Amino acid sequence: MIRLGISIYGVSRKIRTGELSPIEAFEKICNMGAEVVELVPFGFNLVETPELRKPFKEASARLGVPIGNYSLNANFLMLTPEQYSAEICRVKKHIDMVSDMEIPTIRVDSAAFSRPMSENTIEKFEEELPLIVETYETLCDYAKPLGITVLLENHGFHANGSERVRQILTSVKRDNFGHQLDVGNYTCVDDIPEIAAKKMIKFAKTIHMKDFYLRPAHRDPGGAVEFSCENSWFRSVNGTFLRGSILAQGDIDIWDVMKTVKYSGFDGDIYLEYEGMEECEYGTHVSFANMKRIFGEV
Repeated sequence: MIRLGISIYGVSRKIRTGELSPIEAFEKICNMGAEVVELVPFGFNLVETPELRKPFKEASARLGVPIGNYSLNANFLMLTPEQYSAEICRVKKHIDMVSDMEIPTIRVDSAAFSRPMSENTIEKFEEELPLIVETYETLCDYAKPLGITVLLENHGFHANGSERVRQILTSVKRDNFGHQLDVGNYTCVDDIPEIAAKKMIKFAKTIHMKDFYLRPAHRDPGGAVEFSCENSWFRSVNGTFLRGSILAQGDIDIWDVMKTVKYSGFDGDIYLEYEGMEECEYGTHVSFANMKRIFGEV
């Protein structure tokens, strides 16, 4: 059964500034009507501060809103053997924490968001694919006895794009591995989200519903920042200007994407992930209201 939820990432600005505690932020998005919540450790760390786990679990039980997914930034590429081993150990600690929190899925990246664009070529991807596959199989084997599914998100500029993501998903031979389909992120590599959603929905275990403003490379809107997708314009791999928007106010046809999801047989969780310039509580609230409305309309 599809559940409509919210990622805490959308209000993480206020966690990092101290305007909201992590628990207050969790309560805010639950009170917006979320049926399930995704935790993203921006502004808090549940591995280094395990005493924060109990308050999250108590708030989840009190509000009747489960924590369905945990999304972790990670990088296993362009590292020394020592750095790679350290990253594996770090991620395993987060998997242990997810088990303790009784969260069923964890998204783990394989490539750094800010690696040089010159290293994001298809040739480099093909060279690194065996290591990507080996890494996810190692993590899945660790997570399997704990009852946890590991997710690959189309994130950043390298392990992204429907063809590359599909190649990883079909190469990793583990049944506790799947796709976190991020609607907006496909634009980072100039995939058309409406088409990518149709191609990739069969692999999806969870979904990030997100919208972007899109401007062609010859129409510089000013203020673009490389490798920053928060509160600013940034550029795709081919130079398209992108900026996060309130859901259904940007240039992605959210109605078309939601129709694809709703009638595909997908039965997981859809998380609103707000990433715009508006005040983050307002942006998250309006975006989630739009998501619920559009899900009912299509």
